[in-house]
Amino acid sequence: MAETLLPSIWLGQFRSAAEWQSRIADFEAMHEVCADIDDRLLWSRRPFAVKGWCAVCKSVQPMSIRWDWGNISGGAVSPAWTEIAECPSCHFNSRMRALFALLSDLQPAPTGSVYLAEQTTLGYETYKALFPKLVGSEYLGPTFSPGHEYPMDSKTVRHEDICRLSFADEAFDLVLTQDVFEHVADYRRAFAECCRVLNSKHGRLLFTIPFFANQECTAVLATIAKDGSIQHIHPPEIHGNPLGGGSLCFQHFGWDLLAELRQVGFSDAVGHLYYGPWQGHFGRPCFVFSARKGASDEGSDTSSAHPASGFLAKLATHVARKAKDA
Repeated sequence: MAETLLPSIWLGQFRSAAEWQSRIADFEAMHEVCADIDDRLLWSRRPFAVKGWCAVCKSVQPMSIRWDWGNISGGAVSPAWTEIAECPSCHFNSRMRALFALLSDLQPAPTGSVYLAEQTTLGYETYKALFPKLVGSEYLGPTFSPGHEYPMDSKTVRHEDICRLSFADEAFDLVLTQDVFEHVADYRRAFAECCRVLNSKHGRLLFTIPFFANQECTAVLATIAKDGSIQHIHPPEIHGNPLGGGSLCFQHFGWDLLAELRQVGFSDAVGHLYYGPWQGHFGRPCFVFSARKGASDEGSDTSSAHPASGFLAKLATHVARKAKDA
């Protein structure tokens, strides 16, 4: 990275559950090191801050660590890793900054056409400053018309349904979504719509979702019946919504989402594994995802050979040798 001498956050990229499973042994020592680092950083049961490099602000910031939405797993109490470490300046949390870092690595042209599936957030303002042609929107409900603007507070907000976008074919070079697809019952149709509106030569979809690396298949939590009623398979899981209230989570995504992205027309789909306390990223395993239309852009994808991977691999080897000598 040009902005800092700290290592990259990227540890590897994966295109299937089989590829992930084939690399598990390679990451075991690394995971042990990362877990030990996290245990020592989580020193208080109250909110606290850890300094880290913010890829958005391009400066060192005190990242806020909170226990909101924490859980108990494997006998350990953990924060919601992707939701914590909010930068006090840009207000991007860990997963948002990871998406921004992936986008920065791809170096898209500022003159490109970009669609962001949000409009009332600070994230929208940040991306709008980077991409003047940015189009943002919110989902206002089933009674609103896609492509139309509606008054909300002191501004107008564009309504879009990601399952039936109002945009023409190949309208955008880039589509960005942040924790959206888990709230869409027909997420395959949403994937297909994102593919449709992307440029066929170099269009890219970048997104975050709650992802479960231990699941080969996506677990469906709820469905929508033909009469429009919601059928709950598991107890309702409600996530926050920038418009207020909450949004129902319809599924917990597993590795099959990558194959489903290819099935709707993307030429490639990748899960990018990241970690790096030096940039305010904790916990394992955390991913952001990308899907590409058209031919590969040589050298544009993040690589498993990034500096962070080598740095942690050396650290893990050192720890293993120490343990063997003890």
